[in-house]
Amino acid sequence: MKTLVRNGRVALDGCLQPLDLLVVDGRIAALGRVDAASADQVIEAGGCYVLPGFIDFHTHVDDQIGAFYLADGYESSTRVALENGITTLCTFVTQGPGETLLRAMARARAKAEGQSHCDVLWHLTPTTFSPADIATLKVLLAGGYRTLKLYTTYKNAGIFASYDLIEELFQSLGPLGSQFLVHCEDDGIIDAVEVAGLDLSKAFTHTQLRPEAAEVVAIQRVMELALTHRASLHVVHVSTLAGARLLVANRPQGDLSFETCPQYLFLDETWLAREDGHRWLCSPPLRGNRAPFLDLIRQGAADIIATDHCPFCSRDKDSWDGQDLRAVPNGMPGLGSLPHVTWKIWEDDPDRAALGLATHLSLNPALRAGVGHRKGALRTGLDADIVVLDPKGPQRPVRSTAADAYEAFAGFTSPLAFRHVLLRGETRVRDGQLTQPRAPTGQPLQPSPSTLSMA
Repeated sequence: MKTLVRNGRVALDGCLQPLDLLVVDGRIAALGRVDAASADQVIEAGGCYVLPGFIDFHTHVDDQIGAFYLADGYESSTRVALENGITTLCTFVTQGPGETLLRAMARARAKAEGQSHCDVLWHLTPTTFSPADIATLKVLLAGGYRTLKLYTTYKNAGIFASYDLIEELFQSLGPLGSQFLVHCEDDGIIDAVEVAGLDLSKAFTHTQLRPEAAEVVAIQRVMELALTHRASLHVVHVSTLAGARLLVANRPQGDLSFETCPQYLFLDETWLAREDGHRWLCSPPLRGNRAPFLDLIRQGAADIIATDHCPFCSRDKDSWDGQDLRAVPNGMPGLGSLPHVTWKIWEDDPDRAALGLATHLSLNPALRAGVGHRKGALRTGLDADIVVLDPKGPQRPVRSTAADAYEAFAGFTSPLAFRHVLLRGETRVRDGQLTQPRAPTGQPLQPSPSTLSMA
């Protein structure tokens, strides 16, 4: 099957070029001027940007978090992802009590099998670190599972990693090619917050329970360890100006990258002051004084924009008694809003916005995830994951999720229209709608656990 995408402006090598793009058997075969007679199918992209398929590098789906199960499963999350140009969903596998990461991986894959509309990549979250666990991690690393998630907080949830443990992992697994994704909030600072006297009935108090200093200190500590041991470090969901500046200043010293999320750019702590502010509880919290932070990100400081999509059912968000906000599940949806809200960073310059999507939602996530040989750019030989994006569609409400969860970006609208989304050369979305909603064709991007020892 040969498909020609013509008359669009193609994002290539950091600029927009008037090129045709030929797809043959699911891969990009040629860029340039192509005779339409050589194609079986022609997609007209006049007036549109032609971009590589987007990657949401940070999502949580089909998982139990604390007492609550997430609202989005693989089918619903990948459906809204693909409808909004996201052709690869990155999510997490967390090692449960009494199981190995290999078994946790097999469990996650079984959930996704036959249910995913876009391709899926898993980051691994280990929770125990015995010699046998470390041996398992080495097996997984050898099998291509290179991204490991660690937390410097959440002791009660059983996922906390001390700075000493993180240093040991940097030393033992870093040289093997591990990419460390770290949630940076210093647990000591959080534990030291004097709760007595705080009004726990107010969602705004969340900003005091998890202060900015906790993030900045954790970033400093983890970054120093990574630089000392030459480990590859990616800091997730950076929300503070000081934390972002630290990473930018030290980026020339080692393999450092970071992401931020749309909610930390366009929502602020005033949303927590609303009567229904508990619906916007997430960790790190929404912050104040967003203008300088947004300006830094606008300059290109963040490597990746990702959502930390973590949707809880509306009834679960509202299930607390109004007395202690710590009973509210922390997390918000964001998946379907990713390109729309990211576009707003540079919306006064549409060409810059289109290139921003190509860099921060495609190229950089693919490289950090280790799939740059297949995804993230429009180059010959790569998967033909292609977005034909019309920047002048009708204004429509942003929709972060199709699940029963409160919209994080209530009142936000977007003119972006997804005329065509191709996944490995097949048109899976036309004018914002799935072409085959009952036939998911998403694939895992990492090797099957069945090829590995399940010991």
